Amino acid sequence: MKSSGFRIAGNEWENFDISRHFDLPAVFATSFRKPLDRALSQFRFECIEDRGCHEKDVHKWWAKRMDLYNVYTKTFVDLSFRGKYSSDERRKFMRIAIDTLSKFHIVLNMEWLAYGGHQVRSVLGFDDLTALTTRVRPHITQAKRDDGQQKNTLGSASIKKASWVPSEYLDEEQYKKMSEDLALDEILTDVARRMFLERLVCKDLGGGIPV
Repeated sequence: MKSSGFRIAGNEWENFDISRHFDLPAVFATSFRKPLDRALSQFRFECIEDRGCHEKDVHKWWAKRMDLYNVYTKTFVDLSFRGKYSSDERRKFMRIAIDTLSKFHIVLNMEWLAYGGHQVRSVLGFDDLTALTTRVRPHITQAKRDDGQQKNTLGSASIKKASWVPSEYLDEEQYKKMSEDLALDEILTDVARRMFLERLVCKDLGGGIPV
């Protein structure tokens, strides 16, 4: 990175190596989206819009994508999928994931990006904050969406026409199954939201950003 002049390294799929990554002289940033929304969005992006996936039935797709079950939690625990876990194991994983996340310098929420300006500016040093309220859709030329919501004032939280609502798209049984398969991620996302809000309030009270 140094030889090429790059200052930012991004990762979407690989686990965070808690045994060595925190030793790097870096600022650590991450973002969360509601797990069920994110999962359904991936099905739409990959399968419905024909980006390498040919399964159009969300039931069959989800049954094959066990790698996505609690993917947030597994990422921050540096854990590979091996099946179902006991309640003691789940408690241990959640403790490790929360501890890992608490060491990140900035934790954003996709539904509340418009409120993250101060943290993005003060922690990451970015002065141009327009990206927080402008939709970014990779590979959009492969399946263009003309929904008239290129820009919005609140961030992804105000994008209604462009998003699929899980409770409306999924039948009751599938909604229940996917929610249960993402239960740990739902908890971790709530923790991430709490971290974001606490740091937001800390700024409003004149304090610094806790790390």
